[in-house]
Amino acid sequence: MSEKYPTWLTGHVKEYAQKRLPTVTLCSSTGSELLEVWYYGDLLTVKGEPQSYIVDGDEAPGLVAARDPASGEEFVIFDGGRHGYDNMFCEEHDPSELEHRPLKRYEIPASKLVLELGYSIDYEDEKEDFEPDENDTVELISGGRMPWEQIKRDGIDYIALYYVNEEGKQVQILDAELA
Repeated sequence: MSEKYPTWLTGHVKEYAQKRLPTVTLCSSTGSELLEVWYYGDLLTVKGEPQSYIVDGDEAPGLVAARDPASGEEFVIFDGGRHGYDNMFCEEHDPSELEHRPLKRYEIPASKLVLELGYSIDYEDEKEDFEPDENDTVELISGGRMPWEQIKRDGIDYIALYYVNEEGKQVQILDAELA
């Protein structure tokens, strides 16, 4: 697969580009690129920057979703309690804390959304450490199993979310290290 992005985004990638990092433009299943950002967590203000960053909440890990205002369709962009290397292999979360995370709207108009994805773990070089079984699946910290090829796609170690503002500039609103 030349286009490498997490499986949970399948059906929601309009454009893929290999820049400094793999970069995808998101869309609804109808192809609409104008999406609202909804989140669970807190907003962190960074001195000198005009926008706030979405960060984990005190009660539970952050959750970021996109909503197509035309169709009402909603899909998860990033789940800070389930997605990425650490959540797959290192950090356990109480399932009950992940269940109830009500979303709030991030106060920007529906916008084009762009994700940068980090894949710096060399899974093939470290494959034996993951101990795949005879079906080429790997045990996750949750006790579930995932196919090896999906591990390599979903085991990101970095994610950043940007929206494109009225001037056509990308504005970062999420920045998360995941390994």
